[in-house]
Amino acid sequence: MRAEFELTIATPLSVGWYEPDIVDRNFYVRPTSVKGVWRWWARAFALGALYEAGCPDMGRASEMVARWGFGTTNAASRYRLTVEVLQQPRVERVAKRQKRGIQRLDLIALSREVEYAVGGRFKLVVEGESEYFDLSVRILAVALTLSGLGKGGRKSLGVLDVVSARGRAPQERDVKSLVEGVRSRIKVDCRGSRPPLPPAPAVARDVFEVYTAQADFSTVHNFFLRPNRARLLAGDYAAPDPMDRLAWFFGLPRAQRGTGYLPPQQGQEVRRASAVFAAAHGRGHLYGGGTYVSIFLSDDWPRQLRWVGASGTQTLNITPSEILRARDLFVSLIQKAWRAQRIWP
Repeated sequence: MRAEFELTIATPLSVGWYEPDIVDRNFYVRPTSVKGVWRWWARAFALGALYEAGCPDMGRASEMVARWGFGTTNAASRYRLTVEVLQQPRVERVAKRQKRGIQRLDLIALSREVEYAVGGRFKLVVEGESEYFDLSVRILAVALTLSGLGKGGRKSLGVLDVVSARGRAPQERDVKSLVEGVRSRIKVDCRGSRPPLPPAPAVARDVFEVYTAQADFSTVHNFFLRPNRARLLAGDYAAPDPMDRLAWFFGLPRAQRGTGYLPPQQGQEVRRASAVFAAAHGRGHLYGGGTYVSIFLSDDWPRQLRWVGASGTQTLNITPSEILRARDLFVSLIQKAWRAQRIWP
């Protein structure tokens, strides 16, 4: 079985290798990076099906992903993924202390130069023999639509446009059909009592949603930096954060020079990726152009954080109700700023 996707790099892509800030001219789009994002979304779909059935067990989700052909630590994947360069992308360099208005790249360039790639043409080929091949390539199409690759992949960096798809690749033309096409192919045999939130990000009703937003790449990417949020919504970089004490929702750590969101006790470290994915596509993206914002609600946040600011220190309790409050506030902000509209569920 074989599926082919023709791709172009829609937003600045910087995929790490042994020189993390330099573009690898042999692998602009690294197969290992694609596989990592692909498998992440496979687990989210598996856990989502289990959550809706009332048995959201991480072990069972991993077993499902392995059965679909993604492999385990002891078994290789059934799928072979290759990337062929059809046209070289443009490689650009941000010199040290130079600013391009792209928050992630500007931050790196404070101390060293960084490269990124844009454009080009690539052929991504998936081959393998599995009864779950069609399910798996649909998950890949969702992953390529709702997230990017490499550093900043959740903040719209490294987004790839699918220009065309052949073979067993899905031919749906919108995100809702893609997501439902995956969900309709997943069967679980369990029944139980559903907790308020799943133990990890899961594609399921009530805990996952997708919006379209009328905002370009730089606007969406820079929104996750507090001053840019303040200027967009209040007209002033120095205005209070519109997310108030809820910006931890965009991932941890979010601290600098001893302020921001810190662990409950000094000397500890708290890391957690953002609950929000943003992906800004060009008009030519096969599965629907435009900007997508996806939101996951899950119960894998630290139970407590310290917020340290100019006004003092405050203990934050991260409860399911606080997670829902963070989601609700974020949605209200993007509806106001970007006229965001929900397209799934």
